Amino acid sequence: MVKINDASEPWIWVYTYNRAYLLEAYMKKRTDQPNSLEAQYQRLFECAQDGILILDYPGGFVIDANPFICNLLGYAKDYFINKKLWELGFIEDKQQSLNLFKELVEKDYIRYEDIHLKKSNGELIEVEFVSNAYFVNQQKVIQCNIRDISARVKNTYLEKEIASLKIQNLNAIIDCLSAIIESRDPYTSGHQFRVADLAVQIAKYMKLPEKRILGVHYAAILHDIGKFKIPIELLVKPQKLSPAEYNLVQLHPEAGAEILKYLNFEQDIARYVSEHHERLDGSGYPKGLKSEQISLEAKIIAVADVMEAMSSYRPYRPALGIRESLKEIIKNQGKLYDVDVVNACIQLILTEDYAFPVPKMIEQISGVWW
Repeated sequence: MVKINDASEPWIWVYTYNRAYLLEAYMKKRTDQPNSLEAQYQRLFECAQDGILILDYPGGFVIDANPFICNLLGYAKDYFINKKLWELGFIEDKQQSLNLFKELVEKDYIRYEDIHLKKSNGELIEVEFVSNAYFVNQQKVIQCNIRDISARVKNTYLEKEIASLKIQNLNAIIDCLSAIIESRDPYTSGHQFRVADLAVQIAKYMKLPEKRILGVHYAAILHDIGKFKIPIELLVKPQKLSPAEYNLVQLHPEAGAEILKYLNFEQDIARYVSEHHERLDGSGYPKGLKSEQISLEAKIIAVADVMEAMSSYRPYRPALGIRESLKEIIKNQGKLYDVDVVNACIQLILTEDYAFPVPKMIEQISGVWW
């Protein structure tokens, strides 16, 4: 609200809303001055860069229209005068217009962004419609401010389309990378999808924001991408790895992060992947990070990874099952694994009957994060 001071007269208040100017004056009429209040109002009305219609109250007949609304819709001023708002031909939805007017009479103010108007050439535009009732010289009138937001709506639509295409392309890349991992390590086929499924469920149970849940999904799907740099004979070796071989395998989190830094994720996926083998007490790898140094996303993936790995068959041991996996994370909660993450996992399995997806379900999960 802007206050304009006249030294010899009371204040004039000019109310502004979205660049549409509403004027209410509490100043006695000064007919002896050419720069009268009425002249100031007329300039505002004629120069406004939004369409303005003035209606009588409560009849709804148009009594004035500014040049901008005439140019916007392609009609002469006479076209508007003495017609009710909902009777004007440029209004696409007559019933909507009538309902809006009834609401305006009841509340003295309305604002909508989903109004469609038809220009004289037949083109449809989308407008923001803001209207209120106020007094001028003890006479109540209605002012309707109409702004063309077609470009804004179109840009918003295009932004959503581009974002959707980016996600589709990103999912395609993720599926491709996941297929590469599985092709090199057939014994863990479906592992990353099962880990991602449990990790997402844990993140949702913990009520993480949607963006962070999506980050958990992407990182879990790709957590083993660094194995691409590990000799394949180590990945499929049926015997226990030697210390030297195990040291090589331990390189895969950082190798994965190095690969993923070239993809443009909103979340820090490379970090989550690099930390998914870190443990709270610093006994993990590759950096021996502790507790708060490890991202929550990585802590979630760590628990889901251990649960899936222990529950599934490996060349060097049989599947241990989900109950044995639970014993492992319960025994080491607070030491190796985050307590809140472990508790969420326990609740999912024991009270909500969570089970890892079977192969056919995994095909459906691929490329879809929930």
